[in-house]
Amino acid sequence: MGHDIDDPDFRTKSREVVIEDYVCVFSGVLIMPGVTIGKGAVVLPGAVVSKDVRPFSVVGGNPAAFIRERSRDLRYTIDYGYWFAL
Repeated sequence: MGHDIDDPDFRTKSREVVIEDYVCVFSGVLIMPGVTIGKGAVVLPGAVVSKDVRPFSVVGGNPAAFIRERSRDLRYTIDYGYWFAL
């Protein structure tokens, strides 16, 4: 989310962010409004994602840039609660 800097009431503005299955988003990542992170993608620590991330790609940096492809053979499941992931 952000604010409309020209609005006299400084109202917030936003667009939906979509994070698909098997995505790994590391800490310190900023995902801008309207971005889709494709299935199986990895976003490395500290990345600033301002454009859609293709499925099964690894991105990092500011702005986030493609680094390499990730294996498409993903069979794991997450078996712990959200609070244990923090």
